[in-house]
Amino acid sequence: MKWSLKIGSILGIPLNVHITFILLLILIYFAGGSVIGVGGIQGVIFVALVFASVVFHELSHSVVARHYGIKVEDITLLPIGGVARMADTPEKPVQEIIIAAAGPAASLFLAFILWFVADFFGSGVTISDLSVQGGLLAELTAVNFILAVFNLLPAFPMDGGRILRGFIGLYLSPYRATKIAVGIGQVLAIVMFFGGILSGNFFMILIALFVYLGAEAEERQMGIMVALGGAQAQSAMISELHTLSPQQTVGDAAIRFCTGFQSDFPVMDDRRLIGLVTREAIVETLHQKGPTALVSEIMVRDFPTANEQTPLTDVLQKMQSTGSKAVPILNQGELKGLITLEQIGRYNMLCSGYSCDFMQAEKT
Repeated sequence: MKWSLKIGSILGIPLNVHITFILLLILIYFAGGSVIGVGGIQGVIFVALVFASVVFHELSHSVVARHYGIKVEDITLLPIGGVARMADTPEKPVQEIIIAAAGPAASLFLAFILWFVADFFGSGVTISDLSVQGGLLAELTAVNFILAVFNLLPAFPMDGGRILRGFIGLYLSPYRATKIAVGIGQVLAIVMFFGGILSGNFFMILIALFVYLGAEAEERQMGIMVALGGAQAQSAMISELHTLSPQQTVGDAAIRFCTGFQSDFPVMDDRRLIGLVTREAIVETLHQKGPTALVSEIMVRDFPTANEQTPLTDVLQKMQSTGSKAVPILNQGELKGLITLEQIGRYNMLCSGYSCDFMQAEKT
């Protein structure tokens, strides 16, 4: 995720913090008294412990996902919570249910442990009062309980929305299950929005907007995946490909960028793929260093690849998990084509609601 900093790893999973989370800690340090009832170092420590609970929640998702063979890219902390980013989606509805339920279950387990410890030390647990005045252990217990309950709301992108889709997916297609779960989540978001307006609860309004937009994004993503269907990379790749050599200049790349439809360029050393030049690198370098800068200075050396038989859905997931906007297509090390987000968009526009099997047959 952009604007994220890696601070370590847990069980081999990179742990990142978004820059906005650091800004939140600064806000709590200087103005925590008016936000959570306590500021300074004590407020920062409390927020850090709360987000340690969030990490435990996301780590539970990750461990179960790994059990099903799904790679977990990283866990990122945001001011609104945490996100465990996975390379693939669960193959079966039951797997999605179990993976999604693991987070709330972990939060409830942690809440019970903290409640037991707090009770042992004679500190009462008050869910309605989240200020740390009632005792740190008691408040962390309440936070984890609320974290579990909040995530069980049947709305994307919360865990409850995924659990709901999983149960519906036992009987209906993935797209239909997503559409129904999204509709339920958006109705809930609208109720929360007007409830927030009537009660003057600004935080509830923000959550409602977050839920509504998250549900909309999930439906759009599933719609694209369904449209791509069983199509392979060879059906949408750019096969008449322009390449660059490492000795060419940014000016050469800029000319090809402006006089053709291709925006990203593989870099070849003889017949070997060694890099990828993106449109962003061309524009930025041209403005900062001029046209004489070498391609070898700006090319990306670490990027995902695929072969001609790789499903387009897998290529798209590779792009999303790595942030790459172009994926070279190789056949036994030989460059055959290039897939970009624009190419996937074209295929989706052409084949959404229509069978494009003829394109696959044409390639084979």
